[in-house]
Amino acid sequence: MVNDGHGNGYLQAGNGGLKQFLPFLLLVVFSIPLFFLNIHNGHSWGGDDYAQYIKEAENIAKGKPYYQSGYVFYDRNICYAPPQYPPGFPLLLAPVVKIWGLAIQPMCYFNTVLLLAFMLVAFAWLRKQMSVQSAFCITLLMAYGWVLVDIKQSVWSDLPCLLFTMLYILYRSVDSFKPWRLGLLVLFAAMAILIRTQSVMILGAEIILIFFGVIRDLYGRRRISRSTFLPGAFVVPGVLVLNVLVTRLVFPAPSTASGFYVNYLQDVLHTGIITIFRNNVNFFVQALGSFFFYETDNGFRTAMVTFMQGTGMILCVTGFLIQVTKRLAFEDAFFVLMVVLMLYYPIHDSRYFLPVIAIVYYYCYVALCRVLPAITKLPIQKIGIAITLIVLFTGLKYLKGTLDQPLGYVPEAKDYAAFNYIKQHVNDTDIILFSRPRLLSLYTGKRCMVQAWLLPMEENHKIFDSLNVKYALTVKGLADDFNNRYLSTVQRPIDSVVISEGYTLYRLR
Repeated sequence: MVNDGHGNGYLQAGNGGLKQFLPFLLLVVFSIPLFFLNIHNGHSWGGDDYAQYIKEAENIAKGKPYYQSGYVFYDRNICYAPPQYPPGFPLLLAPVVKIWGLAIQPMCYFNTVLLLAFMLVAFAWLRKQMSVQSAFCITLLMAYGWVLVDIKQSVWSDLPCLLFTMLYILYRSVDSFKPWRLGLLVLFAAMAILIRTQSVMILGAEIILIFFGVIRDLYGRRRISRSTFLPGAFVVPGVLVLNVLVTRLVFPAPSTASGFYVNYLQDVLHTGIITIFRNNVNFFVQALGSFFFYETDNGFRTAMVTFMQGTGMILCVTGFLIQVTKRLAFEDAFFVLMVVLMLYYPIHDSRYFLPVIAIVYYYCYVALCRVLPAITKLPIQKIGIAITLIVLFTGLKYLKGTLDQPLGYVPEAKDYAAFNYIKQHVNDTDIILFSRPRLLSLYTGKRCMVQAWLLPMEENHKIFDSLNVKYALTVKGLADDFNNRYLSTVQRPIDSVVISEGYTLYRLR
């Protein structure tokens, strides 16, 4: 590897160049088992987010307005889902849907390809910070960790968001920014935000670096350096302009997803910042601990997982403190903002913290490099290999379990029977009340909506009357207490019919 003096490495011709590619080729080989883990024919019911992504991807593939998913949204329902998601992930998913339709298995393979791409990009960044062996071990630990293996069975936007965030971190980790690199940074950041709105933290991190850079320049040199504003002063406006062009011209929609999240945060913040912080600390600890977790029912393995979680979190915090005492880099500012997001965002889900997984593991490495010399003279590369083997052994039972098809995934034969009945007997203009409206819209093409759980049932009843909601659907075994209580206490159905095993369709008017 030859360095051009600005942190940009390029490959020499001959055997030296081939050696640089060898670790990447080995990563591809080591990723092969991932193409068998959590590859399923169906999808868990979940919160039916995936159904909205798939429907929007289907619309893009067919040339329709992408936001027309059939999900009936009303602005009082601030705790369920936005009217549509940003178009980034549906755009990436559209070719898969175009070729294979609504089949879930090809989407699981697509997720695995995204995970492999993340492995290669994360390794490229990590080996700038450490030896090739250490970077290789950390990459495998992340790729075969519970959080990434588990999430790739779900058609969610987290893996593509992780990939483009990691691409941004990789291409930003240089000292000099040429025009082509600035262009790529704008593209990567814009794509990350178009996939998940929370990626706006990338821009926040750039603004923080500019702010502290100006203070540093004024305090040390008495003048502000031009380099202090790069790449942030170019990336921030560039991303905002590109985002507006895409959302307003290429994928216009009647309302914005960001508006939904802003209203959500404003409503929740009424409870008070201190209260939210106190309530979210435990959820943040769980999110951080999930990076070192495996599901297991074995006592010995459970003890190992508990030890790994505790040790990993301590090392992460220690490594972060060590890093910020040296310098404030982009990844440090981004990490801090993601921590703040987890502490104040009302949705408690570990996957919201996923974009910093490589940074977390890097902090652990930094801390180990400081601690290990006081304990042993063994090189950290050998210790890293040992840690990798021990951790993978701990998760072996979980990884084997992901080869099996889970029970209760949709769609099965009884689900298709229910969906076909609805297609044939419900008019396109009618609205169906259901706890998973986006899933029902995906498979039936009908208009569907969900109750606003934060509102009294009587207020929901007024809204349903104004929209002339005609049907309600319940599924046995699916958590649906709110709808069941509504049907038994507020609006009694006119009649009902069992349309498939466990499926009951009620007529409300």
